[in-house]
Amino acid sequence: MVFSRKTTKVFLLATTLSTGGAEKVVRALTLGLPRYGFDTNVLCLHGMGQVGLELSDLGASVRYKLSRGRFDPTVLVRLAGIFRRDREAILFTLDHHDAIFWGALASLFAGIRYRVLSVHSTGMWAKRSSFNFMDRLVMPFYNRVVALADLHRQYLERREGVDSERIALIANGVDTGRFKPIGSDDDRERVRDSYSIPAGNFVVTIIAALRPEKNHEMFLRSAAEISSRIENFTFLVVGEGKEARKLQDLAVELSLGDTVRFMGLRDDVPEILSISDVSVLCSYPVVETFPLSVLESMASAVPVVATSVGSIPEMLSDGEEGFLIPPGEMGALTEALLTLERDPGRRRTMGEKGRKKVVEGFSEERMVERYAELFGGLLKGAEKG
Repeated sequence: MVFSRKTTKVFLLATTLSTGGAEKVVRALTLGLPRYGFDTNVLCLHGMGQVGLELSDLGASVRYKLSRGRFDPTVLVRLAGIFRRDREAILFTLDHHDAIFWGALASLFAGIRYRVLSVHSTGMWAKRSSFNFMDRLVMPFYNRVVALADLHRQYLERREGVDSERIALIANGVDTGRFKPIGSDDDRERVRDSYSIPAGNFVVTIIAALRPEKNHEMFLRSAAEISSRIENFTFLVVGEGKEARKLQDLAVELSLGDTVRFMGLRDDVPEILSISDVSVLCSYPVVETFPLSVLESMASAVPVVATSVGSIPEMLSDGEEGFLIPPGEMGALTEALLTLERDPGRRRTMGEKGRKKVVEGFSEERMVERYAELFGGLLKGAEKG
């Protein structure tokens, strides 16, 4: 399905493209939108970041270091110069503060008609705004503001004052071909052996940046509690961040030994999930809008134990694809993990339900299609006008 009679350029603007969920969306759009008649061009105000570098290696158009600093007004001239070459283009901006502000101004000066802002943050739980003063100055110039879930849409409308008619609801999606169950039990054991995981061990994985709000401390304390009762658990911590040393010291203090493994930042997350029995996300209620790690786990047919924060309850139902627990409740996390360890049949059923839910409603392909529909609708409105 092609939504425009001629190829339309889409500029995808960010400050930098690291490894977060929003950046993964940019990757998917960059590679997927051309199938719908859109020519994608990535613009980074600062460095490319890991995702930007990957896109560049794949042959995508990626321009970076367009700004010489956070408060560099000359970036307005450089961006406007790029935009003027394609005034019929659409600007898609991540909710990076510099990108929101300079992208809006430069596109206005260049004569671009349509701007779309994708919001991946929420201040609803921390009682702070997702937007700063500079953002609010240019917010009216964005034709559409993308929310990731219904609760997120309500937040943008009620707390941030975004006109409901400008809000488009498009859930993030994941690559269900990359994140999928492993082929067979023999394959699973073979891959587990390559990671030196003892045969028969119950593997619990958390994939999250090592930051305070992700509450890895509760994860480790739950691991210590479980290990004091049962010996066949292995806990994998995937990610890096400023809390790394503190968490490693805590693991030593709790005498976890080889029971917990700090894996660092990985490019083999699909394989790690495919050999996991349960995935955990135990964040505090000051973060998480629509975490892709939950969808990636579900796509891998791995049941999820997550705190009921942000829009996670719209991603999985308690007792269906996993368990929802109150934030900060270590006992609830421990009990959920022990329950799943004792009941392989329930784990299997939960995993199958999770996989089905993602394939039907949260696939990367469906997400790209919905963005194409959004962009196509803007263009059709221009033709009618």
